[in-house]
Amino acid sequence: MNMDQRDEEIWRLRKEGATFSQIAKRFDISSGRVEQICCRRQDRIDNFDKWPPLKKLLPVRVQNVLIKAFGNEEILKNPERLASMGHDVFLTWRNFGRKSAKALVDALESLGYTVSRGTMMTDPICELIQRIGRSILRKYFDYSTKYSVDDVEYIPVVRLIIEGIAEEMKSSGMLEPNCKDVAERLKAFNRSLYQNIWVKHAKEDEDPDEEPFDLKKEYELAKYTFDYVYKHKKHPPNRGF
Repeated sequence: MNMDQRDEEIWRLRKEGATFSQIAKRFDISSGRVEQICCRRQDRIDNFDKWPPLKKLLPVRVQNVLIKAFGNEEILKNPERLASMGHDVFLTWRNFGRKSAKALVDALESLGYTVSRGTMMTDPICELIQRIGRSILRKYFDYSTKYSVDDVEYIPVVRLIIEGIAEEMKSSGMLEPNCKDVAERLKAFNRSLYQNIWVKHAKEDEDPDEEPFDLKKEYELAKYTFDYVYKHKKHPPNRGF
């Protein structure tokens, strides 16, 4: 039984008259957690017609990751913005796996939005190598974030990892276009990780007395910085503009 099925069963038992304590004992969770699940389900019934389309279509677990990634529920009212990011970016969000990404893509496309699915490759070997590469880069990204590794130390190592993967593919007899394609996809994946943490820090440093937070500008500035350091192994000029 998955989480959604469990929550459905909890709601059924509650409607049949079971107490929070009885349900909690059956599922080995706290009474408070049972109450929270039931209140959330009642809210869904009472306010469903007022909800934005994405909140109606997406599983709660996917909604929660989106809210955590963007800081509030406003993102559920902006499907166009999510669609413009694409499948690759979805996979950079913590606790947002392929199943969650598919649920989000399906929901957006059901609303008429086109979502880039660039992360999928036709060659199964290339797809496997790409997945392994993403896992390695994610681990290194988490390490670098935890220990506050400077960009000019972190990003050049990312480049070495990606180039090493591409060179190994080439030495194994894989076609040059495939090697370059995987390298570009891995670079784009890591750039997205970098942009996400950049925006998070920018929000934390936001000064209410200055200009309103410009998400698009911060994403572009993060992209420029990542690409510059990736190529030149040093901070770009006018880094703080």
